[in-house]
Amino acid sequence: MNVLQLEGAGAAPWGPPLLDDISLALEPGQVLGLAGPNGAGKSSLLRLIAGDIPLAAGRLQLGGKSRDQWPRRQLARRLAYLPQLSLLNFPYTVEEVVALGRMPHDTGLAIDDGIMARAMAATDITGLQRRLYTRLSGGEKQRVQLARVLCQVWDAGPGGLLLLDEPTTALDLAHQQLVLGTVQQLAATGCAVVLVVHDLNLVAGLADTIAVLQDGRVAACGPPREIFTEQLFREIFAIDVLIQQHPGRDQPLVIGR
Repeated sequence: MNVLQLEGAGAAPWGPPLLDDISLALEPGQVLGLAGPNGAGKSSLLRLIAGDIPLAAGRLQLGGKSRDQWPRRQLARRLAYLPQLSLLNFPYTVEEVVALGRMPHDTGLAIDDGIMARAMAATDITGLQRRLYTRLSGGEKQRVQLARVLCQVWDAGPGGLLLLDEPTTALDLAHQQLVLGTVQQLAATGCAVVLVVHDLNLVAGLADTIAVLQDGRVAACGPPREIFTEQLFREIFAIDVLIQQHPGRDQPLVIGR
């Protein structure tokens, strides 16, 4: 059974359609990358899946059921969403912020502490756990918020779905690689992942499938080596690139001309 399925889905929360005729399916453990120019609808699609904006047309199913059929607590145990910007101005410690991800669960303190420890290690914030969140740098805050959503679906398994909107923003190269490696590890447990990453070479090395959006519609969808063509970049991104085989990985390499 698909973790996520959209059929002709549309959204128009403020008048003109933001998304139109979106059809996508995601199986357990798959990683779907969303690509496209600014304003193409990537963040809007994540918000639609997360329930932040309503479905105006078509169908959206999670685990074979519509969102409305899921009790809120059950849905929170299997679906986590990290937006581009997470505002938190209360002087919580890092550990307290990460613990928010375990609120929907009834697994007990010992299990929750173990999951939190692994999530903090995976995002390299173990040494920050006693620090006040409000005193962290932008990149540190990003990693704390990522640890929080990881905790929420850490043990969700094949029914889990993690939505990440630009999770590597404000991160240095080492922490970008750490985050993407953590996403791969989570996907290996069966949790499906949908993410937006503007560095297309990063997403090409991570995603099983890439959906390229343009004006709120899916312009192309498939494996990176099939989707990333010089023609697509000219037509969708309005740039000229050279597509080559990555010398160290089984993925295409996008080189700006």
